[in-house]
Amino acid sequence: MKLLIEHSVSCIAFFVVIFLAFFSCDQGNLPPSARLTAFPSVGDTSILFQFNARESNDDRDYPMGLKFRWDLNGDGNWDTDFANNYAITHQYTIPGTFEILVEVMDLDGLTSIATDSITVFGENRDLDTLTDTRDGNKYLIVKIKDRWWMAENLRFGFEIPTGRDQTYNDTIEYYREHNNRLHDTIGGVYSWLESLNYRVKESKGICPDGWHIPVAKEWEALVIPYPDSYAIRYYGKNGLSRLNLDLSNGGFIMDRSYYWSFESAHDRGFWSSSSKVEEDDYLPYHFGFSSSHPEIVHAYWGNGGLDRFYSVRCIRDN
Repeated sequence: MKLLIEHSVSCIAFFVVIFLAFFSCDQGNLPPSARLTAFPSVGDTSILFQFNARESNDDRDYPMGLKFRWDLNGDGNWDTDFANNYAITHQYTIPGTFEILVEVMDLDGLTSIATDSITVFGENRDLDTLTDTRDGNKYLIVKIKDRWWMAENLRFGFEIPTGRDQTYNDTIEYYREHNNRLHDTIGGVYSWLESLNYRVKESKGICPDGWHIPVAKEWEALVIPYPDSYAIRYYGKNGLSRLNLDLSNGGFIMDRSYYWSFESAHDRGFWSSSSKVEEDDYLPYHFGFSSSHPEIVHAYWGNGGLDRFYSVRCIRDN
């Protein structure tokens, strides 16, 4: 029994020694953990890109001692020396896809690298004109993601006074605001049914032959891949896309007899040919381009959007 107890004590002492040796041993300093974010991930030559390595950390918890240097185009040459700046901004003068690298160094001189990538667009040069053979109107058109879009609002039809209803007849009718200095860019504004020429199951609407009013998914594909702030800048007034979806370009008449309203994404925009049906009533969609973000807005009213009047942009058929 005595021998067994001594043997057990010896075993316990052995494991205690191993345990203490393992946890008291200096494991040595590890390199810092480098982390990098780029915003936006897609932009153009008119904006400042922001790169941030603030989430980088060190195993000895000396974040204030970390230093950073940057390669902003992935060419293998460092654009900055090591410094305490964990964030940097940069504007690119040429389009392309660029790899961004940040090297993080701790107090002991150990380093690690994090990477990210961005895509930079330049000014859209895929431009052309479309002549509507029905009335001779000419429109600037632009190619975006292999699709041709009208860069101006449709002006097809016959202008009627705002006090008169657009009705189902042999004439396409639209309203126009002559007291607004922007009326030349707003073009005509139509009810949803009028814009579709009262053929609600077809997307062609009142567009020229070979063109149609965008379905909701075509509007979404235009803007969803990009951060809201960039989409507004790129597709908005004087944006490099040249599509010129100006905040004030989408027309809407709150009260046709008195005033126009341009107050929110719900109060201005561009028709989609898409809709949903509730209780045998069509609830159309439109693309709203507010000051904060672009969005596909559900039309929460019935009667085929007869009490809302928006602009029309056409997209070429595939």
